Parts: sequence; structure tokens; C-alpha cells
Amino acid sequence: MTDPFAPEAFKHAPKEVTRYFDEKGLAPSWHWQDVMGDEHARAFTVARTAGYDVLGDVKDALSKAIRERQDFEDFKKELEPVLKAKGWWGKQEAIDPLTGKAQTVQLGSSRRLKTIYWANVNSAYAAGEWERTWRTRRVLPYLEYLISTAGHKRLEHLAWVGTVLPVEDPWWDTHYPPSAWLCQCRTGQLSEDDAKTKIRFGQQPEDFGSRTFVNKRTGEVSRVPNGIDPGWDHNPGKFRMQSAADLIAGRLDGMDEEARRIAAADLAGSSLFRHIAGGGVNFDPTSTDPEQVSRGQIAIPMAEIPEATAKRIGATSRTLRLSVKDAQNIHLEPELYQPVQAALDKGAISEDGVVTATLAGVEWRLRLRVENAGAAVYLEELENDQ
Repeated sequence: MTDPFAPEAFKHAPKEVTRYFDEKGLAPSWHWQDVMGDEHARAFTVARTAGYDVLGDVKDALSKAIRERQDFEDFKKELEPVLKAKGWWGKQEAIDPLTGKAQTVQLGSSRRLKTIYWANVNSAYAAGEWERTWRTRRVLPYLEYLISTAGHKRLEHLAWVGTVLPVEDPWWDTHYPPSAWLCQCRTGQLSEDDAKTKIRFGQQPEDFGSRTFVNKRTGEVSRVPNGIDPGWDHNPGKFRMQSAADLIAGRLDGMDEEARRIAAADLAGSSLFRHIAGGGVNFDPTSTDPEQVSRGQIAIPMAEIPEATAKRIGATSRTLRLSVKDAQNIHLEPELYQPVQAALDKGAISEDGVVTATLAGVEWRLRLRVENAGAAVYLEELENDQ
């Protein structure tokens, strides 16, 4: 990962970095476990801000710090007076909205501002770096886990130094740095030729097992890899892309047919589509863990459904989506999804949602699944006679 505090030849942060942070919505919370994991890719929160009108101020200050590469002291100097003026500073007695009980809590402080600054700046840079990594993976298809610049190095992280894996390997879903509080590990992107010269090329990273983590705010139980702190076992860049696709999917049906078709074609040719279609999302279909179930439901628009087809299957949506779970069941290379739009346009649809079409002498079969009373349509199966 790029060091956000290293001397740079340019004044402002890359657009990938600022976009990740600026697109987040506000989510006031009481405890750091109220918003965790992939939720941070969509929402900005600061613990103990529920009931105080300060979250927007903190986000604006962080946005400026990220955009202008402010160091912590400049960030603190501008934000601290604002927070003090609004009463969000020091220790105070407040009511926990979950329990309804009063307790003495730490609101703003220099130490808390430093934690807030470090977590958000580093997450933004990690997400921006991942977006560039994903975009250039065809030329530089491997990542190497590099040694931390921190004075105190975690033993597990030291054991991962030198690990070389494809950019699309699911290990990076949970181990892409930073992987813990104040973690300063980095990655380096490599060409295939350079990757093959590394000592640990082709070797699996050491597995230190995992531990059970119970979110005391929600009761949710999850497994967290040893060496990684709870809440940091996710790749913010991947989840940002997936969240963006979900948002777009909900808007396509509001477009006219031509615009929807163009937008769906663009998405079907995107890096995110290849990521989902190629099995790049770390998903276990056998798991009942809520996070895994949620990942399986992530979907991206891929084609426009003709009006007659939508009526035949009782769908109000005219947008066909591909979910992570369905992509894993279909198990095809992303390129083999290209005939889907042509098959929808030229094929015949049965009442049970099976489209059959002959394209260039090859018969294609698509099974569509309708959910949410017709508001969502998914590609469940895709086969051909080749």
C-alpha cells in the first residue's frame, strides 16, 4: 500500500482515494461495533456521535485532510475548536441508546482524534490503491506482502512478508493491509515475470487459524483470522466497488430502455463484473454466517430484459443481475457471459423462466430467477451445447 505520509511530488491525493471517502454516507453511532467490516465502505461513523451534531464536521475535516494531505497536527488544529464549541469533548455522562443506561464516556480528545485520523486516512488510501491495483492487474497480476515500517511488528504479519499471490486471490479479501490498528504493512504490485523471481512465489501464506468474535452490540458471531483485528478483516476497495454496483442496479429500472441497455452493457464490461463473474469475491456457499450470506447476494446488472420477456415471467424489473452466489454456481469465465444480451433479445422464454436461443449455430439456455415480487431478476443458470 502507498504510504500516505511519504513525501509526494503532487499536492492533492489521487481521485480514487478521495472518491472512496467522499461517497460515504453519515452513520451516527454509539459504539465502534455498531458499524463494522464492509459497512465502513458505505458509511462514515465515529463512535459516541449519536445525539451530537458533529459527525458532518468530522467528515468534512477528514475529507480536507485526505484531499490536501494534511498531517495530523493540522487536522487536529482545525477540528478541535469546532468539536469543543459543540460540547463534544472530554468525559461526560450520556445515555447508551441500545441499553438506555447512563454511563461516563470519552467524547473528543487528542488521542481519539488521532485514532479517527489514522483509521480513515489509511482506509481511504488502501481503497484507492486497491482500485488502481485492480485496474492494472492484467499487466501487473500479482501482489507481494511487504514488510511493515512500524517500530513494533506483529509476528503474524512478519510471517506473511514476501507472500506473492494473484491480485484476484481471495486471501486479499481479509489480509489486504492495513489489517489491524496502526498496521503499517504494505503491498507491491508485480508483473508475472517479476513475481516468478520471488522466493515465495507459488507458496501459500502461513495460516495462523482464526478466533471467534462476538459483536456485543448486535450479537453477530464471526471468525476473524489471527493476526488481524476485528473490523479490519476486509478489503475496503473491494466492498466499495460492490456497494456502488448495488446502488446502480436499483436505478437502472428508472431509465428508458435505450439508456438501461447502454448502462447494463457498460457494467457487463466492467472490472467489477469480471471480479464477481470470475469468483473474485471470497464467498462460502455452505456457510450460514450472516456476512457470507450477504456476500452471496451482492449482484451487478449485466443485461436489459426485453419487455415481452419481463411480462412472461411476471417481472416488474427490466434489469438482469448476476449475483456472487449464482456466479459461483454457474462457474464460467467472464467472457462466456457476453452472449446473454443477444440470447435475451433473440430467444424464446418459457413460463418457468428458461430462455433458449441459437447464436451462431450454438444453442444457449438461460434460466432466470424472479425475486421480491418481480422487482429483481437474476441469471441463475447459463449453458450452451458446445
